[in-house]
Amino acid sequence: MLYFAYGANMHPGNMRKRCPGCSFVAAARLRDHRLVFSRLSTSWRGGGVADIQPAPGTIVEGVVWDITDAHRDALDTYEDYPTAYTRKHVVAETFDGRTLTAFAYVARPRGEYRPGRRYLAQIIQGARAHGLSPGYVASLEAIPTED
Repeated sequence: MLYFAYGANMHPGNMRKRCPGCSFVAAARLRDHRLVFSRLSTSWRGGGVADIQPAPGTIVEGVVWDITDAHRDALDTYEDYPTAYTRKHVVAETFDGRTLTAFAYVARPRGEYRPGRRYLAQIIQGARAHGLSPGYVASLEAIPTED
């Protein structure tokens, strides 16, 4: 199954740890969504964690992974599904023009928070590792952090 990651799960090291054997499919964009940090972290020592929310005219870039049912179960546990996050089917456009249907985790928002520096660095490293657009990487780098 296909999973669209937009936060720290874009980082290849995180995914190797959480979902051994998963496969990178493509860098992709999700139209009409924005990246927000709508829940406080319980595992990143403070700061907000990533979420996507509908926002016409905006784009979230991310990574599509091919995962197994066992991987999804592991991610469900990590993401505290269904308490903190739900799953949503999304249509992502790859940078080479393909359309892929995947699922993404969407938070049950609690507010808006600044991410922790270490957490945001994981997102930026994942974005760079998978060749997300320079403009998008720059927008991630411009996000103010909690620490």
